[in-house]
Amino acid sequence: MNDEEQFAENLRAQVARVAPRIDVDVARVVPAARRHRAVRAGGVGLALALTLGGGAWAATTLEPGTVLPGGSTTMPVEPSPSPTGPPRTSSEGDPLPELPTYPALEPVVPPHGWREATYFHVVTRGAPGQAGAGSEAEAPLGSELGSESWYGDGVSFELTAQGPALMHLGDHINIEGHARSYSWAEMAALPTEPDALHDALLAHYDDVDAPSSHGMEQLRDIAARLATQAPAAPELRAAAWELLTDLDGVEVEQDVRDSEDRRGTAATYQYGDDDRTRTVIYDEARNLPLETRDTKHGTDIYLTTELTRLPDAVADSAIEIPDLTAMTREDVEVVCLQKHLACSFEEQRSDTVPDGTVLSSDPAQGALVTWGAPVTIVLSTGP
Repeated sequence: MNDEEQFAENLRAQVARVAPRIDVDVARVVPAARRHRAVRAGGVGLALALTLGGGAWAATTLEPGTVLPGGSTTMPVEPSPSPTGPPRTSSEGDPLPELPTYPALEPVVPPHGWREATYFHVVTRGAPGQAGAGSEAEAPLGSELGSESWYGDGVSFELTAQGPALMHLGDHINIEGHARSYSWAEMAALPTEPDALHDALLAHYDDVDAPSSHGMEQLRDIAARLATQAPAAPELRAAAWELLTDLDGVEVEQDVRDSEDRRGTAATYQYGDDDRTRTVIYDEARNLPLETRDTKHGTDIYLTTELTRLPDAVADSAIEIPDLTAMTREDVEVVCLQKHLACSFEEQRSDTVPDGTVLSSDPAQGALVTWGAPVTIVLSTGP
């Protein structure tokens, strides 16, 4: 028996000991063994088993079973579902990027009730634009590929060719990289009457002596962003658009066509460099943005901009760290295997927690992570 076959046999024995109902797919385990030779005794290197179940991007939810005396549990574990294959196109049929624009490199701690919360669903199609004279062309604001995202209050997702991916954008909408942005709560508190909105937005830049040219420039752009790229309620979006078209320095043109041949009204203003302009095309009848053209960044075509619920398939793509406290090491190993987490173990003395049971985990319960994320489990050594 070679090393790879011995590894598979050991893994089968380990799983059979703690959860006999798990099916071990040796055909998938052995290739994983070739990639990971160093395995700590007792299952520390559970990252080797992450290929079980294939490359499915829909994570399986596993809840602990009956708690037994001494902190042990019975784990009725079912095998992970077979992969169905990741999506290759957005909901509008556009090819998707391979990687998320702003990947979550650290665990995301979502707000309570994040699965049932409201999200800002945005589907765009990019088109490269011409750089203004004297300006170096940058990447298109969107992409030549399609983009589909769900922006939430504390947790966001982007659809890629590999499936939904966590995004780490915080609880605000980014306004051209400016430090001052609006949280969902602050946007909900903004007035929906254009004159009052004008004063509220300008006051947000409290280090600017309004109406300085810089303050007015920021006001034009943030009004445009609220009308196009922010999770604003319909009333706030309409007020932001009306404010934008009434501001000094904004040229308005009726009955224009966007890149999809949709009819709308265009608002054009200078932004940043002297040769840089930005144009927003808006459907006033339906209160919807159609397109943003930027002489430096290119063109973003808005196909969907709506407040909606998060699809279950997207929510299921994130792995939520369960409550592992009071479990035994064997139970935790089963959970890590089933949830596709790379768990490692540390020990710590405790006067209150029995020897061999879990004191804590890092990330803690409730954090959202991606497939194969490392999780450190602290086990009690007793008093």
